[in-house]
Amino acid sequence: MNTIIIDSIRKIKQLPPPSGLCREIIQIVSDEQVDLIDLVSIINKSPAITARILRCANSAYYGQRGEITTVREAIIRVLGLAITRSLSLAMALSGNFNIQQSRLFDCHRHWFNAVTTASMAQSLSHYLLVREKPAPSTAYTAGLLHNLGLQALVHCFPNEMEKVFASSQGRMGDRITRELGINHHQAATLLAQSWDLPDPIVKALNSLDEDSPGSSSPLTQLIWISSQLSDSLYLEKADPLATIIIPEETISPDHVQKVYFDTREQLEGLHEIALLITGCGGSHGQ
Repeated sequence: MNTIIIDSIRKIKQLPPPSGLCREIIQIVSDEQVDLIDLVSIINKSPAITARILRCANSAYYGQRGEITTVREAIIRVLGLAITRSLSLAMALSGNFNIQQSRLFDCHRHWFNAVTTASMAQSLSHYLLVREKPAPSTAYTAGLLHNLGLQALVHCFPNEMEKVFASSQGRMGDRITRELGINHHQAATLLAQSWDLPDPIVKALNSLDEDSPGSSSPLTQLIWISSQLSDSLYLEKADPLATIIIPEETISPDHVQKVYFDTREQLEGLHEIALLITGCGGSHGQ
């Protein structure tokens, strides 16, 4: 292992672990038995996360009639426990990174990819052909966090990542690896392990690959397919389904096509949710 890789891994591992509220949110994401009262109590400790949850619940994407004014209402009437937990976790973790150091990091594209991947992975999980299926809530959370490593790398290596974003030669993961010796998926796995995120999510992040889902776990395959399609939706590619390898023993191409077209009808709302998570701007340039 060369010194570049060693230094990159060390710097990622040295990121301070979440504490306080963020730690509590990680714990409730890992606890399938968490109840409404506990979740509301934890979220209400953070005015910033409370405000973002309410904005999401009142967004056009969910089409709720009548204004939602409390976190409890947002959970019961609109979001549900699982999605609220996942959104809270993403909001809390994103606060650990200073992404303002990178002028070229496209925050809106990043979060659009995250929320769209999460939504599609959750929908696709219902159509899996395998016996042991990941829970839809797990698929949503893994999708929302699958590109967590990109923020971490921007935080730790702003200058190197500026070079990555400025280049258009090859895939993102390959460009990052040339600069840092590791890619954003590996960085996400290191963080997920050191921050004690749920084991299924750690395993899914660890086996993500940009070429094809291959023989990975069903959850990893869902995240890979959903991420490829969500970025194609962001870039408004004409026919992304024609270029993506779909593991037919895991899921039917017809079901992937259905979820893709359903998601395409919701693009305006997904762009809105991406903006609401962090309040970042929406440039199209990463």
